[in-house]
Amino acid sequence: PFSLLALDLDNFKWVNDAYGHQVGDTVLKGFVQACLDAIRPYDNVARVGGEEFMVLLSRTSLDTALAIGERIRTAIASTTFASDIGRNVSITVSIGISQYGRDGNTIDDLLRSADQRLYHAKRHGRNRVAAV
Repeated sequence: PFSLLALDLDNFKWVNDAYGHQVGDTVLKGFVQACLDAIRPYDNVARVGGEEFMVLLSRTSLDTALAIGERIRTAIASTTFASDIGRNVSITVSIGISQYGRDGNTIDDLLRSADQRLYHAKRHGRNRVAAV
């Protein structure tokens, strides 16, 4: 089995508005590095647009996907970004999780489920991981 995580940086537009796009780009790079540090070497992170990302977790049960999602969420919330360019930016991330088989057998099914759960996490306060 494999799982798909849909990630969205909470209120990221504010970072660009408050600090400018150069700082925003630095935050995005730091975010990706924090994600890479939190996942396994054979998992993948992809930017799908703006402040939206996907993480593909191969050979992963739902419980493991939840643990990895929570590890990413905690890492992002506890990291200060852009300090290397003189800024200290804190962000959070909301995450929705889908799993092959449980949530469908096509990529469209998995994307739809992960996206629905992502927006569930956002509607319920942000800085959350949702798998149901």
